[in-house]
Amino acid sequence: MQERVREYLSARLGVPDVSVSGLYRIPGGASRETWSFDAHWRDNGRDASRGVVLRRDPDASLLVTDRDVEFRVMQAVAAHGVPVPAMCWLETDGAWLDRPFFVMERIDGCETSPSKVLMDPRFLPARDRLAQQFVDILARIHALDWRAAGLGFLGTPSAEAECAMMEIEKWEAVVDRDTLEPQPVLRAAFRWLRHRLPPSPQRIVLVHADYRTGNLLCTPGGDIKGVLDWEMTHLGDPMEDVAWSCIRPWRWLGDERIGGLLEREDFYERYAQATGIDVNEEAVRFWEVLGNVKLAAIFITGARSFCDGRTRSPMMAFLGRNIARLELEVMDLMDA
Repeated sequence: MQERVREYLSARLGVPDVSVSGLYRIPGGASRETWSFDAHWRDNGRDASRGVVLRRDPDASLLVTDRDVEFRVMQAVAAHGVPVPAMCWLETDGAWLDRPFFVMERIDGCETSPSKVLMDPRFLPARDRLAQQFVDILARIHALDWRAAGLGFLGTPSAEAECAMMEIEKWEAVVDRDTLEPQPVLRAAFRWLRHRLPPSPQRIVLVHADYRTGNLLCTPGGDIKGVLDWEMTHLGDPMEDVAWSCIRPWRWLGDERIGGLLEREDFYERYAQATGIDVNEEAVRFWEVLGNVKLAAIFITGARSFCDGRTRSPMMAFLGRNIARLELEVMDLMDA
């Protein structure tokens, strides 16, 4: 792998003497393989180096997503003040590394792991600052003029009222395609969702769709230097991101604090103040139900990949066993 990466960089940079060091695969990243390394070369007679992250399509994934979309969106939002790693190159075929991939700069001095961000003593003094950054950056994403940023290619809902139904149909199709057994709770949830569609959003925004502690590059000083994992991004209802941030699996400390950072009411108030968008609690409830259903659908896809023999990753198999906990949360939210 290291030699193939070196050959690729040499071709891309147009210099023969490229070296690669410290190559390792970052744990996690079930939707794409994530590799980190340092590249060194000579540029006009001077030594040059860069910390690099390479995101490669896996043999099987929790999500079937288009890496082109993730690359293009991250490029676009960077130009509008959203903190993301600088994007370098996109390769859409497997000529170099067997499968498509893209390359971006590495942001050092940060942690993404919720256990470190929320429990490492170095981060505790900056918890309040981190909480405010958490809200402010989500507000920045939702304030972005996606038309001016050239993001219309994501597919604009025909009307604000269509946002919820589009997501219901998307995730129901995933369950239909990949389920290995009857799913009575998820089927009941889809019926519940169809009968309780939320009010139309105040405006259609760029939805990150996986905005949470764990996808943020955080410093001990309380700065968020980068937002990661844009695979599911689309145009839709801002309450979708608000609710996804709130679902129980992302309340990492085992209490009710959103993302392990701030109380729900505080989150709502800060978000409304930062965006001018009112937080409708019934709409959030709808999107929380759908968020848990969506996560269950993602786990089903992982389990299907393992059972079909497309991956031997035990993580994919284990995720399929977590669906029952999500079903309990769904029933609780539906008052079932």
